[in-house]
Amino acid sequence: MKPTLRTVILQAHRWTGLTVGLVVVLMALTGAAIVFRPNLEPVLNRDLLTVPACTAHVPLDTLAANAAAMRPAATLDYVRIIAAHDNAVRMPAAMVRFTDQHFIYLNPCTGAVLGERARYGGVLGVIEQVHRFRFMKHGSLITGTSAILFGVVLIIGGIALWWPRTWYGLKRAAKFTSGVGGVANTRHVHKTVGLYVSLIVLSCVLTGLPQAFDWYAHGIYTIAGSPQPAKPPKSTVPAGVRRLPLETLWQTAKSLVPAPQDALMHIPHKPRDSVEMYLIDHDAPHPNARTILFLDAYTGKILRFTPYADSSPGHKVYFWTLSWHTGAVGGMFGQLLLLLGVLAVPVLAYTGIKSYVRRSTRPSAADAGLTVRVVRKSGEGAGICTFELAEPSGKALPPFTAGAHIDVQVGHGLLRQYSLCNDPRETHRYLIAVLRAPQSRGGSMTLHDTLDEGDLLEIGVPKNHFPLASSARRSLLLAGGIGVTPIICMAERLACLGADFEMHYCTRSRERTAFAERIAQADYANRVTHHFSDGPAEQRLDLTAVLDGQPPGTHLYVCGPSGFMDTVISTALQRGWPAAQLHREYFASASREPAPARAFDVKLASTGKVYRIPEHKTIVASLAECGIEIPTSCEQGICGTCVTRVIEGDVEHLDSFLTAAEREKNNQLMPCCSRANSALLVLDL
Repeated sequence: MKPTLRTVILQAHRWTGLTVGLVVVLMALTGAAIVFRPNLEPVLNRDLLTVPACTAHVPLDTLAANAAAMRPAATLDYVRIIAAHDNAVRMPAAMVRFTDQHFIYLNPCTGAVLGERARYGGVLGVIEQVHRFRFMKHGSLITGTSAILFGVVLIIGGIALWWPRTWYGLKRAAKFTSGVGGVANTRHVHKTVGLYVSLIVLSCVLTGLPQAFDWYAHGIYTIAGSPQPAKPPKSTVPAGVRRLPLETLWQTAKSLVPAPQDALMHIPHKPRDSVEMYLIDHDAPHPNARTILFLDAYTGKILRFTPYADSSPGHKVYFWTLSWHTGAVGGMFGQLLLLLGVLAVPVLAYTGIKSYVRRSTRPSAADAGLTVRVVRKSGEGAGICTFELAEPSGKALPPFTAGAHIDVQVGHGLLRQYSLCNDPRETHRYLIAVLRAPQSRGGSMTLHDTLDEGDLLEIGVPKNHFPLASSARRSLLLAGGIGVTPIICMAERLACLGADFEMHYCTRSRERTAFAERIAQADYANRVTHHFSDGPAEQRLDLTAVLDGQPPGTHLYVCGPSGFMDTVISTALQRGWPAAQLHREYFASASREPAPARAFDVKLASTGKVYRIPEHKTIVASLAECGIEIPTSCEQGICGTCVTRVIEGDVEHLDSFLTAAEREKNNQLMPCCSRANSALLVLDL
C-alpha cells in the first residue's frame, strides 16, 4: 500500500472510531445483552410469557376478543401463536399486538389474559430499544449510518492497515503475544483482536443494515437477482358478507402448513385488505424461514401461497440475515459466536483509544503499581549480588514465564531491566542478580551500594521478550557471564517439563560463576557444561562443534555480553541455522558505529505534522519536547517498549532488539536510539 493512501485510511480509521465509536460500543454492549433474550425472557417472565402445555386451543377469535376487551380504544394488529416443543412441560403464551405496539399475552388453552406489556417493556425490552435507538426520532438512521462507517472504515480499513506484507509477518501478527510492551503491545492486541473478530462483527453489521434501511433491504433482492416483494393482493368484498372468523382462516393455513412451529396472522384494517400470514414450518432451517400466505378475508380463498422452499433467493437471504443478526442461526454455538464478536468491540475501542492517546508523562516502574520489599540481599560470585523481592503484605506477585524480566526504578530517574532467575512457579518472590558493572551508568552501583534488606523498591510487572518456543524439539542454552540469569530459569523450566536440552555456561573463572552451587545441586546438572576462560584450552567452548552437534529443529537461546552473543548468532547463521530458531536478549546496546549524526524530519501519520530531529537528540526526546510522549523503558534500544511502525523512509537501526530480518523490512524502529538515513521518516504515531 502506498504511504499516502495508508495515511488517509489511517486517519479515517482513527477519526471514525473517535466519532461514531460511542454509538457502536453502545450497540455492541446492548447487542451482547439481547443475544440470549429468547433464552432468558421465558425464565425471567415465566408467568407472563409461558403457560402449562396443552393440546386443545381456544379459537383465535376468542383470543382477539379477550385482548380487545382489555384495550377497547386500540386497534388490533396481529395474533401470534408459537407451538410447544416436543414433550415440553410449558409452552409460549399467545400474543396479540395492537398498532401502538402494545402486547396482550393470553393462555392459548383457556383464553385467559396473562398480562400486558409495551413493545419495549421489561429490562431486556429497554435494552433492545437502546440497541435500536428507538428512544429517539430517526434512530434507525443513526444506527444504520454508524454501522456502515464501522463496517467500511473501521473493519475493512483496519484490516487493510493491519495486513502484513509476508506470510511470516502474517503468522507473527496473528499471535496475541507481540514480543514488545507498552503502546506497541496495545496496538498489537488491537490489531490481533480485530483480525479474529472482524468477520463476525462485519457479518453483524451487514445483517443488521436491512432492518435500518429499506434501500439496503431492496438491494439484497437486486443482488440476488430476485424481484422485489410484490404488493399484498386484495380481497373481494361481496355485498352484505362479513369477514370470515379468524379461526376459519387459521384452519385453512394449517391445512397448507401442518403443525407450524410459529405463526403470525395480521388482522385486516381496510375492507379490501387480505389476511396476511407468515408461518414457520416445523422443519424450517431457521426461525425466520417464512412461508408467506395471503387469504381472502371474506371467502377464505388462497390469494397467494409461497412456501419458504419455493421462495426467491432474495427472500431467503433477507430473512436469513434477520436470523443471523439476532443469533437465531447455529443454536447455542451461533449465539456464543455473536457474543464473542460484540464483546470484542469494547476491547477494540479501549485498545484503539489507548494506543492513540499518549500519556502526558513518561512511564516509570511506579506506573505498573508494584512496590516490593528486599527480603534478602546476598553475594553470588565475584561482583554479583542477588536480591530477593517480595510483596510487603505477603500477597502473591504477578506470574511470569521463563526468560521474563522486570523494570526496576533504581533512583534518580533511572530505569533498568533485570531478568528473573527464580522458578516461575514461585508466586511469593522475584529473584534478580545484578553484576556491578565498571562502565555502569549508575544502575548496578546504586543497587549494590545503597539498597539493603528491608528497603522498598518500585518495579514493573514482568515482561517477556525472550520466551521459550513451545514448538522447539530441543533447546540449546548458551550463557555468558551474568547472561545466565534468564538462562538458568529456562533450564529449570525445561527440566520441569521433561524437555530435551543442553546448557553451556561461559565465565571468566570459577570464582566469577554465578549460581554454581545451585546448578550443581539441580537434577539437570549433567546437562550443563561449564567453560572457564582461565582454564585449560580443551574445556573452553568449541562453538562450531556445539552448534553442528544439534539435531534439526533445535532452538538456540543466548544471553551475555553483546560480543559473545554477536559471535554466537553470526556463527549459527553461517552454519545454516534458521534465523527463526535463534533467540537472544541484550542487557546493553550492542557496539555499533553509527554514521555521523545529522538532523532529519519525522512526520506523524495521525496528524500529518512534521517535527525536526536535531543531531544531538533522539526522536523520543525531540517529540517529548513537543508534547508527544512515546513510552520508553531502557532508552538503549534493547527492551522493545518503544518499537514504532515506520510507514515511509529509510531507518538507521542502532538498537539491539530487532532481528536482522526485521531491520531488513525497514518497517519499524526503536525511536529511543535509532535515527534516519533519509531526510524524512513517516511514523505510525
